[in-house]
Amino acid sequence: MSITTVCDNAAHNTPQEAALATLVAAIGEDRFGPALALFLNELCGADHFAAFCLGKDDLREVAACCVEPERTARDRVESYVNQGWWKRDPAMTEAQRCLGAMRSSIIHVDFSDDGYAAIRPRIFPHVRDRLLLCGHGRNANFGLSILRADPHAPFAGEAIEKVALSAELLMAALDKHADIRQTRPNVAKALTELDEIESCIVATSALPRREAEVTSRILYGMSSVGIALDLSVSEETVKTYRKRAYQRLAIGSERELLTWYLARWSRWRGHRFELALSGALH
Repeated sequence: MSITTVCDNAAHNTPQEAALATLVAAIGEDRFGPALALFLNELCGADHFAAFCLGKDDLREVAACCVEPERTARDRVESYVNQGWWKRDPAMTEAQRCLGAMRSSIIHVDFSDDGYAAIRPRIFPHVRDRLLLCGHGRNANFGLSILRADPHAPFAGEAIEKVALSAELLMAALDKHADIRQTRPNVAKALTELDEIESCIVATSALPRREAEVTSRILYGMSSVGIALDLSVSEETVKTYRKRAYQRLAIGSERELLTWYLARWSRWRGHRFELALSGALH
């Protein structure tokens, strides 16, 4: 019998290889953003990045981070997504047009283009150069905005080539991270957003509207008096709706209501994700 000994070469790994190992280990975790920022810095000298899941008419942030995490421009990333600046971004417009392309592609942004006159000072101040890597994983399409800040020089040709060679790896990492984060239940959201609670109950039960509204507010943590004020009915009416709802659901306490709701919310949320994913891919 022959035994092959595998030597520990960790001490001989390049910084880029070490950063890649850190990135792989961070997939699905909160540390994914800093890990990807570090890897991109080692790969091509990027200072920060923002990654998005692309649909035909929508954009969702996957991760965004600076090499120095505390300097991440969260306000600009949120404005880009929530205020619709991405719709006025020529590079993102081109990326949306190419959804479903067989191969990944890199758009090297020209900030002197007239299309950036309004968006650059609001979203990309102090940015020297930008690459937008577009591609798709098994579950969705992605855009990875890779930024180089002043006073650094623009991305060199060699750096862009390295990004191109790592495109499939980057798309796979984003795809896996987004999939894990989307499918992991966020119970806090399930119990802290009244609209979420009510939408789930309406969609997953046959409760009449008023009974659904009352049970939603019970789960939200409101008292009978608070529910009565919120729905402009009497406290006795609230108690009547609660009693009827409990009878229909064959439960007898708030604890049983919570168990009933969380089981349905988990399945309902998974179904919504599948529908959203189908829309993004088609």
